[in-house]
Amino acid sequence: MKSNPFNNLPKINKKDAINILQKRIGKNKLSVEYYKAVFHLANFPCEESEIALINFIKLDNEQLEFRIARRKAIEVLTLFDCKKAIPIIAGYLENDDEYLVEVAIWSLGKLKCNDINIINKICSILYKQFNNKRVVIQTLTNLGVKNEIEKIRSLSKDKQSSYGLKGASLAALIRLSGEKDKLSELKDFLSLSNQNDRHCAVQDIINSGYVSVIPYLIPAPISPSFKIKAIDSLWSNELLFSENVNLLDSLDSIIFDNPKNINTLKIKNFKTDIKFLIDQLFHTDFNRCYQSMKELEKYPLDEVLYNLNLNWDRAKVDYGAIYFFINAYKNILENGFQDQLILEKVDFLMSDYWSDYMKFKSSVIQVYSYLNVNRFYNDLNRFSDERLTPFWKNRYTALLVLQRDKNDIDKESAKFFLNDSHRFVRLKAKQICFN
Repeated sequence: MKSNPFNNLPKINKKDAINILQKRIGKNKLSVEYYKAVFHLANFPCEESEIALINFIKLDNEQLEFRIARRKAIEVLTLFDCKKAIPIIAGYLENDDEYLVEVAIWSLGKLKCNDINIINKICSILYKQFNNKRVVIQTLTNLGVKNEIEKIRSLSKDKQSSYGLKGASLAALIRLSGEKDKLSELKDFLSLSNQNDRHCAVQDIINSGYVSVIPYLIPAPISPSFKIKAIDSLWSNELLFSENVNLLDSLDSIIFDNPKNINTLKIKNFKTDIKFLIDQLFHTDFNRCYQSMKELEKYPLDEVLYNLNLNWDRAKVDYGAIYFFINAYKNILENGFQDQLILEKVDFLMSDYWSDYMKFKSSVIQVYSYLNVNRFYNDLNRFSDERLTPFWKNRYTALLVLQRDKNDIDKESAKFFLNDSHRFVRLKAKQICFN
């Protein structure tokens, strides 16, 4: 299980974190203590924390560990929406540390900086040698700055521009100039061979602001978490339909995540023997994983089950692989092949050892309902309680299971979700209760 290493350290309280940041340079035994203090101070949003972080980023130190901690401190101040930090953060726009400049640009966009002099400095970076002009364009788009439309247009057409830079430029032209015809080109980026480029395309779709692109996003060979983020960002209202897109049908399709519905891209030298296919479920490129899932469906269910179980110990420490393993188990169960030994794996994945925000959790809930429907119904209070199931996607998934079973008990059970804090969960609950 991968996690941020600082999450595994003893927690630091606010007072101790501030004391570390106030120590003179060199007084801390380890420079990494600064980063650790900043990281934990993010848990204490208040004026005292803001002052400590502002004073810290003002310090002049070019030691690598300090520079990394300073960048993190700017991120935390942005998380706090600390607008009084804007002048200090803007002071780093001309720094030699390009990573610091990058985080400063990003931060000023998130903080909705409206200082024309600062905005002009950000614009000027488009004309300089700078590795991440993508973040510059995203920030200008976020701030609604139209001054550099022609420069952005030229970057969108430049053959030397990366796909990431072109995508950000297209999103800016769509958002700032209303050039909706650029959506077609942006959609095509969802089929690029490089997964990072496809991920960038999702963010560009979010920045473009058009819900109408969602149907093109659903079959893309990328992680469902990116698709969910896009819908959650683009769908601001509590209506079932927008721009001829059905919200709940879109969400249902993403959460069920049937590999047959994914438009996988051609892969050179892709083998079809079962050992190779199982190994591909560990790959970081979801395109390869989805293609493997499609090929595995051609094998006898008992053979797939045997090979999944054979590799489970390797998979259970890799949360990316877990997602596809549990979906492969789900396919086995949906096709009528029962194996109660899967329940042991499900109990492990449902345990508090794993955060509720793990991307495989919604699939585990579905498998859980197939294996022991009585236990699932007994656990409905857990799934409807936001304290116990904080990620809305998992509460929504519990409702999907209720909808699948289609009986009067399910309508009564769905009422527990009608007052959920998330609009999508409320809409799904209403759909079950009143249809």
